[in-house]
Amino acid sequence: MIAGLIAAVGTVAAQPAKTDDPNRQKYQITVHTDSAQSQADEKEVIDAVVDIRNGKIQQAIDGPLTDVVTRYEKAYGKSDDTVYSARGTMQGLMYMTEAATKHAAGASGKPSGVAIDVGPAWAMAYWGRGYGYSEMNRFPDAEVELKKAIALSPRDAQYLSELAYVYQTEHRFAESLALYEQVPEFLELMDGWDEATKTEFRCKSFRGQGYDLVELHRLDEAEKAYKSCLALIPNEPKSLGELEYIEGVRAKGH
Repeated sequence: MIAGLIAAVGTVAAQPAKTDDPNRQKYQITVHTDSAQSQADEKEVIDAVVDIRNGKIQQAIDGPLTDVVTRYEKAYGKSDDTVYSARGTMQGLMYMTEAATKHAAGASGKPSGVAIDVGPAWAMAYWGRGYGYSEMNRFPDAEVELKKAIALSPRDAQYLSELAYVYQTEHRFAESLALYEQVPEFLELMDGWDEATKTEFRCKSFRGQGYDLVELHRLDEAEKAYKSCLALIPNEPKSLGELEYIEGVRAKGH
């Protein structure tokens, strides 16, 4: 699932809202999305994903992706600050606002009054390694990397969709379903994506839900999910095939 990876990344320029709360007034937000290093790191990740698509999977994981990950882990891995790796303006603004609100309420769990958006490359690099491991059927390794990406960008539709797929391959259908159900909502935060890409991912999420629901023996809900995909992409072949399968299961009385 890499269609959205090379979409344009917006600039995050978040500031905490003015308030009478002295804790929130002291909260500092730092954004590195537009730095030259951030842009170079993002290009390094994108080139690595292209290598994965061309079959150079281990080379991409061990080389550029780990290079980016190591650089950010050294810089921010042990920081007391709240660190995010947002993809686009909407994600960044949401993360920064939530961080400031949690800090003001004393619920952030971080002693520092600083939130940093380091740009998209760090989380993308974790995602890239997870995607590569999935391609090699190393799903436990993929899960580890994808969870790291989600920790840095918890509302990224692509990262959640990829982890949902990993859970599905491991027959963890309830966990997979819970993630796929969140994808359509989070797609609205992918402001660097065009509508065709969003529609593709929305349809994939419905197909993923449908598959999980069949495995959970919830056929009526599965049928509805596949039809939701068809409402977005008429005659989508995978959904049509799965609907035929559901009818066959019903005909056998299973």
